[in-house]
Amino acid sequence: AAPLFAAERSAEEDLAALRGLAAGSLSIGASTTVSIWYLPPLLAAYHHAHPGVTLRLSSANTLDIVDLLVRRELDVALVEGPISHPSIQVRPWRKDRLVWIAAPDHPLARVQAPLDPEVLGTQLIIVREPGSGTRDVGQAAMQERGVAPRDVLEVESTEAIKQVVVAGMGIALMSEAAIRPQLALDELKILPIRDFSVTRWLNRLSLAGRHPSAAAAAFEHLLDAEEEPS
Repeated sequence: AAPLFAAERSAEEDLAALRGLAAGSLSIGASTTVSIWYLPPLLAAYHHAHPGVTLRLSSANTLDIVDLLVRRELDVALVEGPISHPSIQVRPWRKDRLVWIAAPDHPLARVQAPLDPEVLGTQLIIVREPGSGTRDVGQAAMQERGVAPRDVLEVESTEAIKQVVVAGMGIALMSEAAIRPQLALDELKILPIRDFSVTRWLNRLSLAGRHPSAAAAAFEHLLDAEEEPS
């Protein structure tokens, strides 16, 4: 039934496109980093161009966004984690750099020289919940370097992780885009970990064989303009 209802809505929005997208709706789903730090300017630009289209943004971890897309509850989906699903096509969109952060008075933040990756294993590391793309990428990067965390604290929010680290409790691996305000206020410091550069792709997801609605196609056009060459 879900594909039938989705096809009906797509047909209605294609008709709306003939009226210049004066009406319709668009459901966008994005993982936390993407929804907070990358999408707002695009949402504003889309609303300015198509004010009659009702927008809805769902922010969740990568696995939840995948689930919503498979259930056809989203028209557009963007995530920060690696995805392998038989029904989903993955297209790289933009690059995102991950950095290790600590409070300015944390012992590691006061070290001037680059730190060996092994030091990470002696620290309390703050991580997102299972299903988070940032957590998956971080775990893979540590495993590649033979780093085994001594202690881990799980926190189900990027903003909450930043506040925990600001308070001086542990360190975290986080998108550089997400910490710019705290860096400017000198609330957080980037730790110089030797040979631990982590750059990941933020990905656009789509259901194989699904034709995008006119409203979705218009938003995809905005995403195309922001896309980095792979």
